[in-house]
Amino acid sequence: MSKEWFSAQELAGIDGMPSTDRRVRSRAEKDGWQSQKRAGTKGLEYHLSSLPLETRQALAKREAEAIAKSNAPAVAAGRAMARLATGQPDRRAMANGIRQLVTMAPHKRERAEARATIVQALERFCAPYAEVRQRVKGEQAFVDAYNRRELSLPAEVYALVQSVSFASLRRWSKTLETEGMAALAGRYRNERQHKVAENPDMADFLKALVTAKPHLANKWNQLHRLLDIYVAKNGLAWEVPSASSLRRWLTGWLKEHEAAFTFATNPKKYNDKYRTAVERMYPWVSAPNDVWEFDSTPVDAMLKEGRHSIIAVIDAYTRRVRLLVSPTSSSEGICLLLRKTLLSWGSVNEGGLVRTDNGSDYVSKRTTAICSLLGLEISRANAYSGWEKPFIERFFHTLSHGLIELLPGYIGHNVADREVIEARKEFAKRLEEKRKPEHEKDGFDLRMTQAELQQLLDDWVDAYYHRQPHEGDGMNGRCPDEVYRESRYQPRVIEDADALDVLLNFVGEATVLKGFIKLGGLRYTAPELLEHNWKGQRVQVFQDPADVGRAFVYRKGSWEERVEVVDTNLLGRDINPEQYRTKKKEDAKVLRGFRREMQNLAKTFGVEHLHQDVVDHFTEQAKKLAELPTGSREHGVDAIRALGDVASRLKNPEENRYSEAELAHLALKREAIEQRQEEVQQQQGLLIRNEHDKARQLAQQSLERELTAKETAWLEDYKRRNVLGAKRIEEMMAGRKLG
Repeated sequence: MSKEWFSAQELAGIDGMPSTDRRVRSRAEKDGWQSQKRAGTKGLEYHLSSLPLETRQALAKREAEAIAKSNAPAVAAGRAMARLATGQPDRRAMANGIRQLVTMAPHKRERAEARATIVQALERFCAPYAEVRQRVKGEQAFVDAYNRRELSLPAEVYALVQSVSFASLRRWSKTLETEGMAALAGRYRNERQHKVAENPDMADFLKALVTAKPHLANKWNQLHRLLDIYVAKNGLAWEVPSASSLRRWLTGWLKEHEAAFTFATNPKKYNDKYRTAVERMYPWVSAPNDVWEFDSTPVDAMLKEGRHSIIAVIDAYTRRVRLLVSPTSSSEGICLLLRKTLLSWGSVNEGGLVRTDNGSDYVSKRTTAICSLLGLEISRANAYSGWEKPFIERFFHTLSHGLIELLPGYIGHNVADREVIEARKEFAKRLEEKRKPEHEKDGFDLRMTQAELQQLLDDWVDAYYHRQPHEGDGMNGRCPDEVYRESRYQPRVIEDADALDVLLNFVGEATVLKGFIKLGGLRYTAPELLEHNWKGQRVQVFQDPADVGRAFVYRKGSWEERVEVVDTNLLGRDINPEQYRTKKKEDAKVLRGFRREMQNLAKTFGVEHLHQDVVDHFTEQAKKLAELPTGSREHGVDAIRALGDVASRLKNPEENRYSEAELAHLALKREAIEQRQEEVQQQQGLLIRNEHDKARQLAQQSLERELTAKETAWLEDYKRRNVLGAKRIEEMMAGRKLG
C-alpha cells in the first residue's frame, strides 16, 4: 500500500478495530504494536504490519476503491511512461501500446480502461495480503468481492466487465506490466474490410442513392434489391454483399458522416442540431429598443372565426414581447402591431434596427414605406434561416408549448398530433357526442373568438412571460421586467397617437395631374391641387383612419405644406364645387399673368432675334481670322471641262446668237411639242380622275361584261371603305341583275 502508518483516529471503527480512538490506543499498548511519534502532534501512529489481518484487508479495500474513483487510466499511462524513462526491456512495446491507446476505437479504449482500473484496484486490495505472504488469498477475496459487487467501483466498470476470475486477473496484470494498457483491449482479429468498401464504385452508388432518397437509408432489403437490379441491368461485375453486410457498412458510413448527411438531406434538422452557434447574433446590443425582431406564425388552434395567425415582436435586450392576433399575416396587421408597440415601448433607438423575415407581408411597399417614414432601419433575415431571428423563434416555441396546447380548439403542432385529435373527434361522433351532458361535450364547441384569444395572450405575456426568469444569453436568470427596470432606460415616446394613426395609414405616392390624384382605386382632389405649382408634383398620401373618402397630401420629401383632399365622387353632393370653380379661375388668371410676364421678358432681352445674333457673332469672329495664302491646281474633271464652252456662250449671248435656220427649226419643234400636249390632255379627260370614278366605271362596265376577279375584289373593297358610295354602286349594278 502507498500508506504504511495510521493514527488511532484513522483506525477507529474499521473492521477488527475498536469503535473509539481511546480504545484503539489501549489495544495498541496492550498488543505492543510498532509505533512512532506522529509529526507535528504528541500522538502516536501505528505501522500497517502490526495491525490485524482483518484491519489490513479493510484498509486495502478502502484504498482500492479510492484508486478506482481516481483517473486510473492516467495513472497506468503515467506508470508506463515512468518505465520508459527507466529504460526497461519492454520499452518499445510500451511505446507502441500508448500510441495504440490514443488511436484506438472508443469501445475498445473503454474496455482497456475498465480492465486497467480493475488491475489497479487489485494491487491496492492485495497489498496487505502480500505483506503477510497471503497474496493468493487476497486475490481470491478480490474476485469474490468484485463478482458480488461489493467494491465501490464505477458503474461503467461493472457494465463493461461483469465478472472476473483468478486467471483473468493475473493475465491482465501481466499484460499491463509488460505491454501496456492498450493490450488490455484484447487481441481481437482486425475487422475485415467490407465488400462495399473494397469497391469504390459500389460505395459511391449507395451513397448517391441514400442521399437522393434518404427514406431508404434504413431499408436494407430494399437497398439490396435495388443494388442487384442496378448491377444486372448495367452488366457490372460487382460482387454484391448480403443485406446484413450492406447494413453494417451503411450504418458505419452514416454514423461517420452524420452531420454532412443531415445537411444534404434535411437542412432544417441540420440547422437545429448541428449548425455552428458560437457567436452572439447581436453582440452590440446594450439597451432596450436596440433591436426588435418581428415574425408571424399560424395559431395551432381553431377559433370561431377560423384559423388565425399571431404576429409578434420581441425586444432583443429585455425579451419583452407584444402580440397581435390577425386573420392573416398582412401589412395591415404588421402596422397595427407596430402602432401598439410604438405607443407602449417608444421608438427604436438611433442606430437600432428592425429584424424581419423576407415574407411578402414584411417586404410589401406599405410596410417598407411606413418603416422608412418612421425612421426604422429594416434588416431582413434570409429564407429558412430561423437562427437569424433567434429570440422570436424561441419565444414562439415557448408560447406554443406553454399556452397554445391548452386552448380548447387546439389542432396540433404537426400532422401526427392532428391525426390523433381528429381520430378522437371522430370517435366522439360515433358515440353520439350530442347526447352527452353539456359538461362532457367535446371542447371543440368551446372555441375562442379572436378578441378572447387576444386578451388571453396579452394577460399571459404580462402576468407570466415578463415575470418568468430567463436563462438565455445576457439574462442570467432575470425576468424581462427586471432587466428593463435595471436598465433605467428612457424611451423615445410618441406623444401624438392621432398623428401616428394617420402615418400608419400611408397608402402610397401619386402624381398630381389635372388637379387630382389617383390611388387605391379612388380619385382625390382639392382646390389647392388645381394650382399650377402643385400640378406634376410627386406627393405622399395618407388616408383618414376613420374615412376612406378623405386623405392628406404632402409633397414628397417635405412636411411643410399639407393639403386635405377628398374623393371626387363627393363633388356636387357633400362637397360644394363652387370653391373649385373659383380656384380654377384664379389659377387661370395667374397663369395668364405668368405668360404675359415671360413674353415681356423675351421682348426685353430680344430672344426672338437671338438666332441671328448668334450667327452674326460667329461671322464677326471669322472675319478677324487672318487668311493664309495657299497654292492651287487644276481640278481635272472632264465634265466641267466639256461644259466650259457652253458656260462661255451663256455669259455672252450677243456673241453667240442662233442662225435663222436654227431658229425656224426650233419653232417647229415647239409647235410639235404643244400639239402632243393637247392630245395628252384630251386623253386624260377620258381617264378616271379618282377611285370614285373608277368605281362608277366598273359598275357601268359590269352591265356589259363580266368583271375580272381582280376588278371584283377591288370593287368589294371600295364598297367596304365607302358606305355612301357603295349605295350608288349597288343601284347601278342592280340594273344588270334586273336585266
